[in-house]
Amino acid sequence: VQVSALFESLDRVDHLVICAGTVGQGAVVRSSVETLRGVIDQRLWGVVMAVRGAVPRMSGGGSITLTSGGLTSRPVAGRAMYVAVLAAVEALARGLAVELAPIRVNCIVPGAVATPLQGSRPEDLARLEQLGSRLPAGRVGTADDLAQVYLLAMTNGYLTGEVLHVDGGGRFV
Repeated sequence: VQVSALFESLDRVDHLVICAGTVGQGAVVRSSVETLRGVIDQRLWGVVMAVRGAVPRMSGGGSITLTSGGLTSRPVAGRAMYVAVLAAVEALARGLAVELAPIRVNCIVPGAVATPLQGSRPEDLARLEQLGSRLPAGRVGTADDLAQVYLLAMTNGYLTGEVLHVDGGGRFV
């Protein structure tokens, strides 16, 4: 309801970028069904509701940029539901690129990025620095690194249906 009300208050939407989300547990066997449904509601249904609200207000030159996560390439124990839902978001971007054309739809897959979501305590920063030293890029990403890719997805009129990994090569090591 709140998402619908937000979009109803707008006359026009040029670009929709969905990059908010949480990281939490999602172990299929150990988590409650309510927890698992919550993962789906936030990460998949939230995207669907935002798209449904924005599209009627978009022109053919508009774009939608979704966000997935590195777990799709490198799953970790205890987060299987997140892996499944993030992979669904990637597939949804490809499907929507065809379904909503000429509106362009893409998906960004960030790797390790130094943001408040990753933590700002000294031990979190040390963990990120250690992780960055193992990446082919030699460091973790920054918000600016990601912003450049989101801008590319919004402004390149020939880019649609793509899943762009911005992970410093992390899925390869």
